[in-house]
Amino acid sequence: MAQELVDETPVSPAIRERADSLLKEHQLAVYKRTDRMFAGLMTFQWLAGIATALLVSPKTWAGQISDVHIHVWAAIILGGIITLYPVMLAILRPGEAMTRYVIAGSQMLMSGLLIHLSGGRIETHFHVFGSLAFLAFYRDWRVLIPATVVVAVDHFVRGVYWPQSAFGVLTVSHWRWVEHAAWVIFENIFLVQSCMQGVRDMGDSAHKQAELEALRDQAEASSQAKSEFLANMSHEIRTPMNGVIGMTEILMDTELNPEQTEYLNMVKGSADSLLQVINDILDFSKIEAGKLDLDPIEFKLRDTLADTMKPLSIRAHRKGLEFVTHVPADVPDALVGDPTRLRQILLNLIGNALKFTERGEVEVRAEVEAQKGTELTLHFSVRDTGIGIPLEKQKLIFESFTQADGSMTRKHGGTGLGLTISSRLTEMMGGRVWVESEPGSGSTFHFTVGFRLPTSTQENSGSTLHVEWEGLPVLAVDDNLTNRRILQEMLTNLGMKPALAENANAALGALREAYKAKRQVGLVLIDAHMPEADGFSLAERIISNAEFRSVPIVMLTSAGQAGDARRCRELGISAYLSKPVSQAELLEAIASALTASRKKPSEQTLVMKHSLRENRRSLRILLAEDNIVNQTLASRLLEMRGHDVTVVGNGKQALAVLEKQAFDVILMDVQMPEMDGFESTAAIRESEKSTGKHIPIVAMTAHAMKGDKERCLASGMDGYLSKPIRGSDLFELVEGSLGSVSGRYSRVENDERPAGRFDGAALLARLEGSAELCAELIDTFLKESPHTLSAVEFAVVRRDATAIVRSAHTLKGAVANFGTTHAAFRAAVTLERCGKSGDLVRVDRLYAELTARLGELQSEMKSFSEKTLQNGPSLAV
Repeated sequence: MAQELVDETPVSPAIRERADSLLKEHQLAVYKRTDRMFAGLMTFQWLAGIATALLVSPKTWAGQISDVHIHVWAAIILGGIITLYPVMLAILRPGEAMTRYVIAGSQMLMSGLLIHLSGGRIETHFHVFGSLAFLAFYRDWRVLIPATVVVAVDHFVRGVYWPQSAFGVLTVSHWRWVEHAAWVIFENIFLVQSCMQGVRDMGDSAHKQAELEALRDQAEASSQAKSEFLANMSHEIRTPMNGVIGMTEILMDTELNPEQTEYLNMVKGSADSLLQVINDILDFSKIEAGKLDLDPIEFKLRDTLADTMKPLSIRAHRKGLEFVTHVPADVPDALVGDPTRLRQILLNLIGNALKFTERGEVEVRAEVEAQKGTELTLHFSVRDTGIGIPLEKQKLIFESFTQADGSMTRKHGGTGLGLTISSRLTEMMGGRVWVESEPGSGSTFHFTVGFRLPTSTQENSGSTLHVEWEGLPVLAVDDNLTNRRILQEMLTNLGMKPALAENANAALGALREAYKAKRQVGLVLIDAHMPEADGFSLAERIISNAEFRSVPIVMLTSAGQAGDARRCRELGISAYLSKPVSQAELLEAIASALTASRKKPSEQTLVMKHSLRENRRSLRILLAEDNIVNQTLASRLLEMRGHDVTVVGNGKQALAVLEKQAFDVILMDVQMPEMDGFESTAAIRESEKSTGKHIPIVAMTAHAMKGDKERCLASGMDGYLSKPIRGSDLFELVEGSLGSVSGRYSRVENDERPAGRFDGAALLARLEGSAELCAELIDTFLKESPHTLSAVEFAVVRRDATAIVRSAHTLKGAVANFGTTHAAFRAAVTLERCGKSGDLVRVDRLYAELTARLGELQSEMKSFSEKTLQNGPSLAV
């Protein structure tokens, strides 16, 4: 009907059909609502009729006999008959045509009864007109037909036989009822027009609502298409990016010259920067579409802030800025929230502060703004002494793709999305963001975020030292050939036995073959985004199969979607990681997944990148090392990783500290003064016989000769690490593989490669890209190497073979941190061998050679530090 009531404009059949449906729904709602109204009204009228009968027709007395007036009985009995049936229909069958027609007739009969009870008084005739007006609430003019017929018949019958009941007089004209019926019809003319207009209005409203719903559906379809496009685009972009970054990391582990290493570092840095831009755009799109989910976990606030500040502090140091963080003691450290999104907000705000500040300082503060029970609101502020923001720009900067200076000649780069993303994230986390600034006086960005206090102290997942994966059969499923090659390389490097599959069917076939051959697969890595059957479908099929149900599954995705984490938890997937995945992240995820698989299902939690970071156990590590350069390198790498490091200079000091403190791991240099690493290890193992404990001990040495590894392990050490130290190797031994991998070494002293120059790019790669640590290490070496060289000179002058061996070994270990192909390292090795063999004839010439080569190394280091570390490009954040 709606199409007859709206303008004759072209309307799609779907909108017309929906408008008709909506009109019927609206009419039905009106019918039901009016039925309920009349149910109450008629009940009230019945009671009112009884009261009227009692007041208008009181009891009459005839001598000593009295009775109730007949009108009272009429009000009770006739009123009940007229009222009860339509009320029952209104309750049991509301909205039906029969119900409203019965109500219309009954309402007019009730009007007739009230007229009769009042003796036909003219005032009660207005009840008829009022009843008709109330019936018009149905907006159905047809209900007026039975009502008019009932009124006309009632007035006709009573006008002929009981005129006093209807008109209040004893005699009346036989046509009097026609006059009353005419007045009723006169009113009906206006009521019918009102009903029809009401239907037209409902039709217009239904049509507009149908159009709005169509527009909403189009918008939702567009949003869905946009989300699907973003997911596909994310996959298409991240897949080659994953190949670029992954293959670059693998290539950087091969033999390269300094120039090649430098170029590869540039490639990796550019790829990381591009990936950050892609992530910003995708995050913004997800927020716009309402697809970005928060994943609250328990985390340590101060650790999160420290991890966030470390890379930013390098940029501040390069610009000569003071960079301070202040968290008062009253701010709780253990919180429940989304630390990843908190980091994202801080990185955006602090990154902007560093970008627009040329001198002065940047200060980050956190304080409690409000607390109610376990609910907590923290107020963060980022203050800088930069260029400031004009008042008229302060609101605009939080809008998408907007910057305070949008000109083509602006000095600073950026997409203009960082503050928009930060603003939306704070809103999602129950807070807000604002800025206070004056041009030339700096800016202070404030934001508040809601957290919860943990209800109980959850046991940390802890270290994965005893997870066995040596020779573990692993199935990697990915439709992209490059990704499969990268995964194969990573898994092989970790000592596992990977098998590859390009789709779900191939994966299921490989699992069945392995099961039949009784070679149960121990872990499955699945790419979430694959053609035909995606990763989640494959995981569901694996988990639904009783033969493979217990196999841990790690899901890798390049296009994370809202609800993925929830779906992983529902399916029972062990880990969910977004690409690109570094070897260290994959290592931790696999260890956590294997550890979790041994727990009860109710105790298992989904492993994600941020949960790996938050749950990584902070180990107490004892570092026994006499060389200050080695001390600086190992301790700073481990502290950057979040571990607590205690440094001692020899074996005796290590034993003394062990009597007072407990440690999780000991890093032991093999050759130290007073008591070397072998003697110290023997003493520690002897003392453990009475306690039953076993502290993992990792040997660190610059020897790396054939047989040294076996000697270290035979002496009671658990792992073996040769110098120069790579951060990834150190972390793997300390955190993840002592139970299965006894160490890595290279025969550096017999290296047949030609001597080369100092390779600063390779050093940066070994230090996980930390320019700050690289600068500190070079500075420490430049300060300490003259003292070490003096000890060598003193030993040579005295012709003390033992002292020559010890001092040359110390210098060799320090130089090894900067590369083992440099001539200075070779000279130290040769001098140490002469001391061991007792050949003191050549020591003067070898010492002169060592001095010259060490001078060259120092000069090259200074040049690299001045050109690259001080003037080089800042890290992309």
